[in-house]
Formats: sequence, C-alpha cells, structure tokens
Amino acid sequence: MRPSKLAVYRRKKGLTQEKLAELSGLSTRTIQRIEKGTVVPQLETLKVLAGCLEIDPELLMDEAKGNIPSIAPLFHLAALIGLALPILNIILPFLLWLALRNQHQEYEKQGKQVLNFQLSMSMLLFPAIAVMVWYFPIGFPLMAIIYVFMVSMTLLNLYRSVKMIPVKYPWSYEFF
Repeated sequence: MRPSKLAVYRRKKGLTQEKLAELSGLSTRTIQRIEKGTVVPQLETLKVLAGCLEIDPELLMDEAKGNIPSIAPLFHLAALIGLALPILNIILPFLLWLALRNQHQEYEKQGKQVLNFQLSMSMLLFPAIAVMVWYFPIGFPLMAIIYVFMVSMTLLNLYRSVKMIPVKYPWSYEFF
C-alpha cells in the first residue's frame, strides 16, 4: 500500500508524527489515522497540517477524498512505451487521458503534463530528423540529444509519480 501524502510530506520535512501533532495542535492518534486512511480529515485540519509542513493545502486534498489508488504513473509509462514507435508516445497517453481525466484531478493534471511534454519534444524531434537527412553530422547528434532527453525526463517523472512527488517536465509548451 502506498503511503499517504501526509506521511510523505511529513517525512520530507523530517518530522515525526508526534512533532507534527505538537506543531499542529492535533493529537498524534489523529495524524496516525489520517496517514493510515482510517479517517477522512476535515478540510480545515488539512489546511492546518499543510501550514505546519509549509506546503500548499492542495497537495493534501487526496487525504480528504480518501486514498484513491493511483494509476497516474501509467501516463508516463505509456509515453515511455510509445517512444519505441513514432507518434505512439503521444497517442497512448492521449487515449489514457481521454479515458481517465474525469475520474481524478491528478489524472487530468499528469495526463496533460505528459501530453504537453511529448508534443513539445516531438515538435523538436521531427525537424532534427529532417536536418539529419540533410546534413547527418549535425542532425544525428541533435536528434539523439532530444531523444535521450525525452526518455530520461519520462523515466524521471515515472519515478516521481510512483513516489508521489510532484511531476515536472521542463521545456514543454502548454497545448492542453
């Protein structure tokens, strides 16, 4: 079972449950129950906890909805699988995003991030391929750099998504 977002951010901050309870004015037992998912916390409770952890309260909103099993890493995995064949790095995440975007806010967000990045990098990759055909000594290294960047960023964000760390794709234009 995945740890709750509260537990992840609490550990990142280097706090014990007892110390967070002391800072927030809540009981240790309440924090334990929220982290285990046995209670659904009030919105105000999450705001207090987010303030103590110095994070945006939106990051803990899943706790208020209950722990929803996350399949968000599938967006990144679909893009990674799609990188083996042209255009599938866009088509696979797009189809997944169309199917799941209304089920959870995180699916909507990560699906858009993956699509925006893959579209942006593909728009760079295709001209690099054309340059490679025209003048191989420049086009091939350019194409290889873009492709390696796409693969490495997709792998990094797949890992981040699995670990429930905010996903970041640099140099992507916002299409969606």
